[in-house]
Amino acid sequence: MAHQLSLEGKTAFISAAGQGIGRAGAEAFARAGASVFATDINESALAELDALDGITARKPDVTNAIDIDRALSGTGTLDVLFNCAGFIHSGSILECTDEEWRFAFDLKVSAISARQFCREWWKGALVRSSTCPR
Repeated sequence: MAHQLSLEGKTAFISAAGQGIGRAGAEAFARAGASVFATDINESALAELDALDGITARKPDVTNAIDIDRALSGTGTLDVLFNCAGFIHSGSILECTDEEWRFAFDLKVSAISARQFCREWWKGALVRSSTCPR
């Protein structure tokens, strides 16, 4: 018999939840009983997520601390931060410009700063996903 993970009473904040790993994570966390705050820049994907039980969709600029503060207002303490936000330029990492590299790095590493979360809302797990086309 497969083990069923229960996240009842837990709260998760998931960036880039509109598609791919972020969406799968948001849906899985909600199915396991967590209250999920899902973010993305894709408004139609957010509307679909917002219609699912256990998921509240929000559209902050994850590179802007003030937007993050607003998006987290009223969420209480977070148990999980799942940062899936990222940027994939065309080509490989060897073909991207310095500007594309800095933007991708800042979005993945600096956006939704773990330091900000630890200081204000977070008491649990930090998960970051990443891809690196070559």
